[in-house]
Parts: sequence; C-alpha cells; structure tokens
Amino acid sequence: MKENFDIMIAGVGGQGGVLTSRIIGDAAIEAGYHVQIGETFGASQRGGSVITHIRLGKERVYGPLVPEASADAVVGLEPLEALKCAVKFLKPDGIIVTNEHSILPPDKNYPEISKIQESAKNIPAKAFFLDSNKLAKEAGDILSSNIVMIGAAYTAGALPLKEEQLKNAIRSRIPKAVDLNFKAFELGKKALKQK
Repeated sequence: MKENFDIMIAGVGGQGGVLTSRIIGDAAIEAGYHVQIGETFGASQRGGSVITHIRLGKERVYGPLVPEASADAVVGLEPLEALKCAVKFLKPDGIIVTNEHSILPPDKNYPEISKIQESAKNIPAKAFFLDSNKLAKEAGDILSSNIVMIGAAYTAGALPLKEEQLKNAIRSRIPKAVDLNFKAFELGKKALKQK
C-alpha cells in the first residue's frame, strides 16, 4: 500500500466520470486509505469538461483537489481532456491511461488522435491509449466504457488497489449489471496487457 496517491479522472459530461471516481474511492476505502474526492465541472450537461480529483492517503488527506504537477495518474475517458489534465496536473513520470475515442465539440475544431498521442509522448509519463468505447460495446453496453478504463488503469499501475477491491466496488455501485461490468473490466485489463 502506497503512502499517498493522487488520481485524476478526465472526461466530458455524461461519460460516467463521477461514477468512476466513486468506484475507485470505495475500493480505496476497502484498501484502508483515507479518501478525498473533489470535482471540477465545465458545462458538464452539455458535454463540457469534467475533472475529478481522487486523493488517497494512509493518513488523513487534507483538501479534495490535487495540486498542480503532483498527480500520480490521469485516467482519461476522453483523450483531449486527458491530455489537458495531464499537462496541468500529472507529476513527472506519472501514468496516463486514456480512451482514444474522441468526443467532438460542436465547432469540430479538434486535433487528430495521432496528434494527441504525439503530444502525450512529450510529457514525461507512461501513456496508454485504447478504444474503451469499442471494448464496452463488446462487453454488451457502451455505457460500460468507464469500467473498461478502470480495468485498463488497474493493469497499467494507475490504481494502487487490488482487483478484488475494485470488483467489490463495481458490484456495490452497479448491482444490476455486475456480469456485464466485470466483462468490461476484464476487457480493459486484457487490452493493456497487449500493449
């Protein structure tokens, strides 16, 4: 168990970022961490930026927001949002795990995924990209894309938690679709193992 660990969840409204943070938080409590969670919202109901801060500590954690340049990991539900978050919050040699499926803004002024990946390489971090939307459809529901990302983040070392703790939290938070979400989690793990 690491002493302290800060995680950022970056996406847009409607992707399940808040649920993702609650699942990680529940698992961390089971692991014995003190947990603080804070959100910063753009126009989230309109697909605006949503960033969730998750702070874990063996001792009490003060303040729910992760200081700039100190996050251990960024889990991206949307690639450009993940990149923007990583540039501001990720510490050197941190981990980025992000969905490579873009959500285009209304003005369509959006960089190609290859440009986002290239920019991520300029950050001193380990960066992993996967199409969690495609894997969620394979699991049986596009809405499980955030659970795919939890499985991928776990495998990448972006979550200092045990698989059983994460699955217990998924079971508790989404009791009506446990099998589907466990399949999504496994697909996320498998996708990262192949990278």
